[in-house]
Amino acid sequence: MVHRRISGVPVATEAFGARLDRYRAKPWWPAAATLVIAELGLGAALLIPITFSDPNGVDPYLARLSVASVLIALPSLFVRRLGPARPILLALAAVATTYTLLAAGPQILYDLLGSRSGSFDAQIFWASVAQSAGTLLIALAAVRTVAPEWRPSLRMRRIGLGGLAAGVVGSVVLIGLGLALPANLLGRVALQPVALGRDFPLLGPANALQAFSQEVQFRGLLLGALERTMSPRWANVSQAAVFGLAHLAISYGGPEAPFVPITFLVGLAFGWLVRRTNSLWPAVVIHAVADIALQFGIVPGLYGF
Repeated sequence: MVHRRISGVPVATEAFGARLDRYRAKPWWPAAATLVIAELGLGAALLIPITFSDPNGVDPYLARLSVASVLIALPSLFVRRLGPARPILLALAAVATTYTLLAAGPQILYDLLGSRSGSFDAQIFWASVAQSAGTLLIALAAVRTVAPEWRPSLRMRRIGLGGLAAGVVGSVVLIGLGLALPANLLGRVALQPVALGRDFPLLGPANALQAFSQEVQFRGLLLGALERTMSPRWANVSQAAVFGLAHLAISYGGPEAPFVPITFLVGLAFGWLVRRTNSLWPAVVIHAVADIALQFGIVPGLYGF
């Protein structure tokens, strides 16, 4: 194919450049470009070492991913022109760094305290507390250091009767879907079975804290930041896509790829609910109840425990 030239520049190249300039002028361009570039960087930090090394031993706590997320976010704290990207990059840093806290927490506690660190359930609980605290600290940093026009709305100040009703109904629906879906699609076929009486007092609250952390990260920080420049629909689709991809980094002990579409759809529904009720809490309630039910009811039931 031969392209006509004007002043030595191919027409097709000139047209592409013009389209790119039009896109760059759109209000959503900085947020979209930030999200895509950051996700590609984090994906490389996660997948390249796994590709060329033992996937089980290369980075069990995803520390490399956490360091990469911090390095990507740091320039936005000091370069004024990157201010609009700051809440998005802080949201991604919150996801990665606090997951490392959660994953490595039990081992850190045991290394520091030995047998005084308590049972494994206790270690998981305190690691979940650390994850929630870290998430809230990063959310506070985003709210305090971001200019008002880019500041994410966390939607944590109200719940309302409608939000409570949505939380109850949504919990029932999500548990029902968990019971109906095959175990391999849930991605948790190798979760260690738990005993209700022994494990619930610590693992139940731990699951709730983990759900709270994820909702603040994705439907609070990330969705709230993307809404500043994108349409509500595309902001919701974008945060749900990141939510789904983030689960590639989480070792559920089962097939992870089929689980990504499930988490994308769940993230999409949670984002819609948060916007509909203008509150983060219905999604927190549903997420927490579903995670607790999945671990204490659905997974043991699948294996007859």
